[in-house]
Amino acid sequence: MTSRPQGRLPQSSLRPAADGPLPEGRLVMDGFARWVLPSIQPQAERVPYLRRQVERVLHLWRLDALAWQVELVVTELATNAVRHARTLFTVAMTWDGRRLRIEVSDAHPVPPEPREEVSPDATGGRGLLLVEQLADHWGYEPHERGKTIWCDLRP
Repeated sequence: MTSRPQGRLPQSSLRPAADGPLPEGRLVMDGFARWVLPSIQPQAERVPYLRRQVERVLHLWRLDALAWQVELVVTELATNAVRHARTLFTVAMTWDGRRLRIEVSDAHPVPPEPREEVSPDATGGRGLLLVEQLADHWGYEPHERGKTIWCDLRP
């Protein structure tokens, strides 16, 4: 029988995990990192909550440098789901080490329609224009239960 050394245990030389609260939703690590937050109510007050959750995920994945861009994109896409789809929606992010994909899926089949020009006095209509400017690529995929709007960002 071996005896246990007395005193403090040695500390790991590995970098500690990101501090702070973990995001809600489902985190999956299977060759890449994926986070999914399903069944979000189409209410405007859910959008700030989504920004906080996205910030937690990015911190966990050590992608804090992308935070302002990702939060703005998620805000715009989630706001579109709230205003136009008016259905439960899902937010997902996937990080493969080179590209961050953001997806917002809802049950409304009508595709997004970015406006070419928006009046300076208009209070809306700029969301997809912002997404287009911030993302490396973006698009949408129709499916039998609605659509998914996605965009890719690279650090």
